[in-house]
Amino acid sequence: LPSPSPPPPPPPSPNRPPTPRPPPTFSPPPMPAQTPAVVDAFLDAVKEVNYIFKQLKSTAPDGCKLNTCASSWEPSDLYFWNDMITSLESMCTTGVAGQTFYAGEAEAHGEIYGLANLANFLAQTYQESIQYGVCDENNWSNQATVDEVGGTEYTAAGACGQLGQSYQDYKCADIVIDGELISGADMECPVDYTMSKVAATSAKWYGAPAPLFCAPRSQIDNVPRWDYNGWCPNSGTSWNQNQLFAEPFGSMSRGEIYYGPADATANVPPEILAHTPDYIAYVKGAIDQGTGENQLMAGTGCLDVPNHRAGFWKSCNVAGLPAGACPNAAYGPTAGQRPRTDVEGCCWWGRGAIQTTGVCNFGKLNYFLGAKAAAKGKAALYPQVDFCRDPGAICRAEHPDLKWVAGFFYWLNDVQPYDVRGGNYRATLRAWVDNGADVDDHSLVDFASGVVNRGCHDAPAEGAGGADPCGNGEVHAQEKRRVNFKHVWRAFTAAGVTGAPAGRRQLLFG
Repeated sequence: LPSPSPPPPPPPSPNRPPTPRPPPTFSPPPMPAQTPAVVDAFLDAVKEVNYIFKQLKSTAPDGCKLNTCASSWEPSDLYFWNDMITSLESMCTTGVAGQTFYAGEAEAHGEIYGLANLANFLAQTYQESIQYGVCDENNWSNQATVDEVGGTEYTAAGACGQLGQSYQDYKCADIVIDGELISGADMECPVDYTMSKVAATSAKWYGAPAPLFCAPRSQIDNVPRWDYNGWCPNSGTSWNQNQLFAEPFGSMSRGEIYYGPADATANVPPEILAHTPDYIAYVKGAIDQGTGENQLMAGTGCLDVPNHRAGFWKSCNVAGLPAGACPNAAYGPTAGQRPRTDVEGCCWWGRGAIQTTGVCNFGKLNYFLGAKAAAKGKAALYPQVDFCRDPGAICRAEHPDLKWVAGFFYWLNDVQPYDVRGGNYRATLRAWVDNGADVDDHSLVDFASGVVNRGCHDAPAEGAGGADPCGNGEVHAQEKRRVNFKHVWRAFTAAGVTGAPAGRRQLLFG
């Protein structure tokens, strides 16, 4: 029997994570050595906390904060406290590129400074990734973004760079560590134009764009865009399903038939794999095929994610470009470089708790923590992980702490050492604690929000207007980041680990 008429889809979510950061243009000074006693006191306090991260349900309305829409939140299935602690221990002791996580001061209750640093980090990761339940960068180039910078709404070429960026062109600056000059070019990952990768996660709202992917032009060229309309059957079985597919697929719920996560094909019937053996081949064959029961059974649509409810790949017709090509935005210092209409060499989208993006940042992870460090005879936390050949390792289950390490890596190199135009992160952090650690004092979280979201500690809040000292635009979701910080700090307080340092007023929060 034919499937019933589908319900109309709700409008697509306008929310998107902010643009990934470019690599730092300065070499931060090494973090002062932290004594074992300081680190131990901090880690002991963190281990007293039993926190459950939350993510938004796929049915959540727009605008939810951690203190609103109670029924729209659920425990995260990707981010866990113990995984965070595992990576935090490494970042407090070994660190990355001469930097370690700031754990506090060598004084009574000095771990409070480290806890404030951690709460600030978690406030940002909540906004960047945890609330969405993702590790890989989402395709967030909606129409409003396109109106701002050009390109095509939800083009697959977003894998090469969104908001006018080109991730494979991020370059490392030379740095000096312990008197050794390290060439930026030696740290960068080489761009492998034959590499083919598929993101393990993607946005979950109704009709949300499929995972980002990269592949050589020989596999797919003139890439399509995602259309969030249509309808896909995601429960029950089709009337002829057991005739088309051998068991177990013949009686499997249609929502359980899909490509992924990443390059997995275990949930795709062999009859479909016979003509589209991987996700890239499937995408190429699904362009302009639409949605519905027939498409799912034929393997030409509705197979992009588990429980696929709506959305399909669609070609474009843009003057001056090859037929079908859907370009991303032009990129470069003056947006002078031509946009991309392919995804060759475009495997460097953001991954991790605070999205590690581009050949420089993945290269640094490899140089200091991964296979390249091991090859140079240096101590390596992940000697078997080659972040350049396998950037998707950050999001795979075998290393659940890596998504956190990637986030801490950004924090250690870009936030903690930030000292620009009189804005000093460490000084701001100390002042926040010394002034009573009041959760209604937003100076600390606002400082980090500006650095993380716009690379500028005093960037204006979204919708506030006014001066923009760095010219990088307004801070996205500032109020949500404030709520995130307050939520985490109050969890620390409830665990009894935020007692006031000696000589300072008692911390009192509701």
